Amino acid sequence: MGFNVNALTSSINQTGVAQASHFDILISYNGGEDARHLSMRADTVNIPGRTITTLEHRFTNYGPLQKIPYSQVYGDLQMSFLLSEDLREKDFFERWHDNMVNTGAYDTSGNGRYSQFNTKYYGDYVGTIEIRQYGPDGDIRTIHKINDAYPILMGEVGMDWASGDLMKLQVTFAFKNYQFITVDNSNQAGLGVGFSFNLGRGGKLQAGLRIPELGSISLKKPPLGAIVAASPQLINNVSKNLGGVINSGKNAIAKFL
Repeated sequence: MGFNVNALTSSINQTGVAQASHFDILISYNGGEDARHLSMRADTVNIPGRTITTLEHRFTNYGPLQKIPYSQVYGDLQMSFLLSEDLREKDFFERWHDNMVNTGAYDTSGNGRYSQFNTKYYGDYVGTIEIRQYGPDGDIRTIHKINDAYPILMGEVGMDWASGDLMKLQVTFAFKNYQFITVDNSNQAGLGVGFSFNLGRGGKLQAGLRIPELGSISLKKPPLGAIVAASPQLINNVSKNLGGVINSGKNAIAKFL
C-alpha cells in the first residue's frame, strides 16, 4: 500500500500530536519537605527509557543465534530546574542527598565530624515522581509514575559575569521502575465500570463513563445509546452494573451542585 496523505491527515485530526512543552512534574519522598514549588520550576524532563536485556540462543544445531529476553534495565531520569534567587531548589536536593548519605553540606560545627558519610536506609529516602503530560486543552493525557526514585547527581551550576542566562540545576535520578498510565486508565489492571465528572474551563461540567471491554466514554464522543446499539455483547457485560453506576453518578453531581 502506497503512502496516502489523506490517511496521515486523518490520523493527526483524530489523535493530534503531543507537545513537548505540555507537562509538569510532581515530586514527593519519605521524610522530605514540601516539593510543590518544584512543579513550576521544572524546565526540562526526559521521560525515561527502558531496555530489554537479552542473551543469545540457538534453537537448532545449525540455525542462527537469536536474542532471547530475560530481564529489563531502566535508564536514569534527567531533569533540570530554574533556580530561585535564594537557590531553594538546590537546597531541596542538597537536603535530599543529606538524607541519603551524610554529605556534610550542612555541617556548621567546624570539626568535620558531621561529614562521616553514613548511609541511610533505602526506604527512608526513596520517593515518587509523576511526569504528567497534557493535551492542548489543559487536560491530563498520560502520567509516567516513577517509583522508588532518588537523586544520584546534582550537576554544576555555572555563573558568569558576562552572561545574562538564567541559572539552572541539572538533576539525575535513579529509580526502580515506572508505570505508564493513560488518560482513561484502560492500561491499568482491575478497573471495572466507573463514573466520573469534573469542571472544565469556564465552569463547564464534563462527565465520563468507563466500561470494561469498551473503554471510556466522554461527552466529546458519540452518545452512549449509539455505542450500546452497535455492540450487543456490551449489554450483557454491563447491564447488571450500569444502572447503579449511573445512579451513583447522578447523586454525586446533585451533591456537588
